[in-house]
Amino acid sequence: MERTAPGPAADAPAYQGHATAAVDLVLEGGAMRGQFTAGVCDALMERSLFCDRVIGVSAGALCGWYYVAGYRGQTAYLNAKYCQDWRYLSLKSYALTGNACGRDFMFRQIPEKLEPIDYGFFDRSPMTLVSVASDLETGEADYHAHLGSEEGRPYLIASSSIPLVSQIVEVDGKKLLDGGTCDSIPIIYSQITRPNTKRIVVCTHHADFEREPDKLAALERQVYRDFPYYLDRLECRHIEYNRTYRALKRMHAAKDAFVIWPEHPVTVSNMEKDRDALIDLYLQGYEVAHRLWPALAAYLEA
Repeated sequence: MERTAPGPAADAPAYQGHATAAVDLVLEGGAMRGQFTAGVCDALMERSLFCDRVIGVSAGALCGWYYVAGYRGQTAYLNAKYCQDWRYLSLKSYALTGNACGRDFMFRQIPEKLEPIDYGFFDRSPMTLVSVASDLETGEADYHAHLGSEEGRPYLIASSSIPLVSQIVEVDGKKLLDGGTCDSIPIIYSQITRPNTKRIVVCTHHADFEREPDKLAALERQVYRDFPYYLDRLECRHIEYNRTYRALKRMHAAKDAFVIWPEHPVTVSNMEKDRDALIDLYLQGYEVAHRLWPALAAYLEA
């Protein structure tokens, strides 16, 4: 029997009839590794945990959008269904459109024609989504609190626009790309803006993962030569990333945050085409979140 991802539950938003919790849900990016995050988010919705603020980067912002909208199963369903469609996420899309992540296909055709959703689920949600992009001119992260589905769409696109294989998004006088360059896991932003709140962090790499220096640095220096501050961040990203992972381990041990990592090294690639591998990763996130639920509930209640 062919394996399939869980279909979306769309009759009503999952948050309907439930209170929100004063918790920051921080979601790392990682392209198709976001399937792990999708599994975690679906498990949290099944447990009726609706965090009142979600801070997402790249694929984490996409997962976060559907979590805020209360569309359980939607992210995993779309990734599994369209992973082999070149219009979704592929180098062919980059060659033909200038963007590896097909902007019109992913952000217009799918949600409005192929897999119609009710944007009102997001617009009426009691939760807030903050998406993180990278500002090329300042070399700093751009944090945008979405006011609605249409208003926030350019920022959602910017957050998921992978360097070198995406066109720059120009919005509100800013030039933006994928937020992972300037703030891969925005835990410090969460601490600064809401110092006395509980935090759940979902990572898309194993806890012992270490990012290596970017092998495409020479090409990045050529392509982004007009943005020296952004280049600084690209060249130092692996240092900041590894430092953040070390800090998260300390925070989790000290109960300053509850961090959910994949239990094993993730082998799914950024543009993974193996549907079974994507479903497996989703199920890992889903099962890990359910297994950790007693410890998570205790952390939130402490």
